[in-house]
Amino acid sequence: MKIVNVTENLVEQKLDEIIDTLDCCKCDQCRADMISYALNRLSPKYANSDLGRAYMKLDATSTQFEVDLLTALFEAAEKVKENPRHRPV
Repeated sequence: MKIVNVTENLVEQKLDEIIDTLDCCKCDQCRADMISYALNRLSPKYANSDLGRAYMKLDATSTQFEVDLLTALFEAAEKVKENPRHRPV
């Protein structure tokens, strides 16, 4: 089984849920930059089985993790808006 950083999946999912409220560019480059920024500020949660992933996702339902995740994504959106790396359209 492949080792997976469950935090990465959770960040991507949460970004999809809130991106319309962030008032930021939604291009692939900006999206990837926001995910990278957020992941560098959150603790990784690695799992190598379906059961492990389930435990990690359950652990990630804590209020503190949700606050940390949203904070990281809001900060990421601000940084990316200030310094976009995509090509102008």
